[in-house]
Amino acid sequence: NMNDIELLQYVHETAEMGIQGLSSLDGQVRDEGLRRVLGQQSAEYRRIADQAEQLLRSLGEEPRDPGLLAKVSAEVLSTVKTLADPSPSNIAEMVIQGNTMGAAKSTRHLGDYSGCSREIRNLAERLLHTEEANAAQMKSFL
Repeated sequence: NMNDIELLQYVHETAEMGIQGLSSLDGQVRDEGLRRVLGQQSAEYRRIADQAEQLLRSLGEEPRDPGLLAKVSAEVLSTVKTLADPSPSNIAEMVIQGNTMGAAKSTRHLGDYSGCSREIRNLAERLLHTEEANAAQMKSFL
């Protein structure tokens, strides 16, 4: 059973991982349109992470540092750097893969969640919708 704090920690960590993963792509993205879209995605993750942090603090909890998880996620995305061709389509494909895996995890967490806070559930659903929208948005760059 997932309680409020566990779900909030998950949302916070996932959004932070998204931010770090996308920032690891900075400098690789040559396409102006792609850069703008990734910036918007990062900003939305930031809003979600900040809201999760506020809710955690209101429950007397500190947000966990995603630490290693985020570094791994950033490493995975920054393998784009080792690609011979950091083209928009290669970058888009990696972002799609990350968001698709994230959306599956978020769906599972929402299914397991047994808390009663509508606000917390809404935030987790917002994260899921963001992951799905991010993946869909990248398809035009493939």
